[in-house]
Amino acid sequence: MVGWTAVVVALALSVIAIVAVIFLVAQIQYLKELQRLAARFEALLTTLDRDARPALNSLRSTAEEGNRLVTLVRAEAEALADTTRGLRSRVEGAADRLGERFAEFETLADLLQDEVEETVLDVAAALRTTRRGAGILGTMKRAFFKAR
Repeated sequence: MVGWTAVVVALALSVIAIVAVIFLVAQIQYLKELQRLAARFEALLTTLDRDARPALNSLRSTAEEGNRLVTLVRAEAEALADTTRGLRSRVEGAADRLGERFAEFETLADLLQDEVEETVLDVAAALRTTRRGAGILGTMKRAFFKAR
């Protein structure tokens, strides 16, 4: 029996060794395929780097130009706001002064109207007096020339 166990153990070890060799060959094939995939992936990354770098640089440049443009527009908007604030305050001041001038003009117009009314009344009174005086002179002239 001793001979038989040694044969079985030898066969079992041979089967285990054959399975280990098959597993090792499968692992080698798997590693070779993995190595090929890694090489293809590296080629893909190289292609992407080569093709995408100019696009990324262009995008970066466009973003920088956009930032510069936003800064410029912001500065112009602030300058425009400052200008309109100054202009608005000047217009408000001019409107206030114009209101004061209109009030002064209204007072002057009222005063001028009063003076014109008084002058017209004085002229009318003077004309009445002159007419009466002319009437008296005419009457005296007729009376004087009739008496002659």
